[in-house]
Amino acid sequence: MSKSCPGAWRNQSGRRARALSVLVTAGLVASTAIATSAEATGRNGAVSLGSSTTLSCALPVVHDSYQGFQVGVPDGWDLSTLDGTVSVQRGTSGTEAALVYPAALAGGLTPASFFAAYMRYQQKLVAKDGGSLTFQMQPDVGGLPRASIRLHSKSEDVAGEASVAVLPLRTQFSSKEAVFSAYWAPPARLAGDAATLRAIGGCYAPEPASLFQVFRDQSFTYIMPPGWKPLDEGQDNIDLRGYNNRADVSYLFFGLPAQYNTPSLALSHIFQVDRVTVTSVLSTISSPPQQTSSGAVQGVEYVEFLGRSAGLTIHGLVYILTDSGSSGTFGVMRLGAATTDLWNSVNGGLIEMMGSIQHSFVQDLQDIQRLNQQWQAESAQEANFDDIINGQQLVEDPATGTYYEAPYSSYNPDGPEGPGYYLPNGASLNPVSH
Repeated sequence: MSKSCPGAWRNQSGRRARALSVLVTAGLVASTAIATSAEATGRNGAVSLGSSTTLSCALPVVHDSYQGFQVGVPDGWDLSTLDGTVSVQRGTSGTEAALVYPAALAGGLTPASFFAAYMRYQQKLVAKDGGSLTFQMQPDVGGLPRASIRLHSKSEDVAGEASVAVLPLRTQFSSKEAVFSAYWAPPARLAGDAATLRAIGGCYAPEPASLFQVFRDQSFTYIMPPGWKPLDEGQDNIDLRGYNNRADVSYLFFGLPAQYNTPSLALSHIFQVDRVTVTSVLSTISSPPQQTSSGAVQGVEYVEFLGRSAGLTIHGLVYILTDSGSSGTFGVMRLGAATTDLWNSVNGGLIEMMGSIQHSFVQDLQDIQRLNQQWQAESAQEANFDDIINGQQLVEDPATGTYYEAPYSSYNPDGPEGPGYYLPNGASLNPVSH
């Protein structure tokens, strides 16, 4: 969707955690849904995990083949995936929602320690925005922790529950995953809507994920899943398209006149040039302006929106960074958008691709992983546990030398040549050591 603008780019990226943080920014947060475990059945010789057909789910189910999961989504609700967190909410306020966050049970992590660490992590996020998150432990269910929760914010109080379930998922690191589940709503609505909110997490199950192939050309290094292709590439921009042009990832280096000296002003100008019309802003997160060592003022903004582009009704997420000084405004924009009917099932993959695109000066392909983590994640180490379930393994096809990013849930414990990563045609892939 983006066209080339003359100018330079400063190598800066960053992000504020999405998990509860978008809700926290709205002044709201958390409770829980108890995810039910499914029997490990194995599917198409791929990852051995719970089969979606064994789940008793009363909600419509969305399948995300890029991130490797299914989850319940009530009609008319929105699903967002970022940094491994799956959040489903009614409307844009965040006052009624559920989230799911999985982590591999490895390295001594237990359901109880995972629950305690993740709750502390969310309490810190809420406190950063002037709110408070309290919880009271309830009787265990099958030996697994759960708690009632309450969030006090500047605008409203919400209440709900939080818990951890254990699901089978055989990866190279572990045979099970712990799934933190939470749901919340205003107290007056909680009793009536609790069954629906609980069912969101109850429908969660891991699924095999797609491989992302690594591409390099004269200007850019980027990743794409099967069925996508690059379009409209220039020296300063690239578009990746999928689903017959109904899904798009754009990356733009830009230089603008000095009057476009904030992220919002620069974004408005770029969207006007590219004929992207924003009809509704769903959420905005901005970092305070900071002065760089060169004296420029740097700003960062994330905007989730509904709009129109090329005759299509779209749902999008855009990240924009600006460095503004007397010589003009320079920066980078990353945009992921899809038609509204696709958004729930593809936004996790869009964000993965948004974070991977870099200029071809990247010498080490593993830098893609580092750069993607900078873009997407407030490190899960803040929560004091090793979040390996939401990472990727860099692998190589020994026959062609082609590299792929393999989500850990694409691991095949029953592959034709033993446990490992495989192409859809059964060809084995070799992990690339760090």
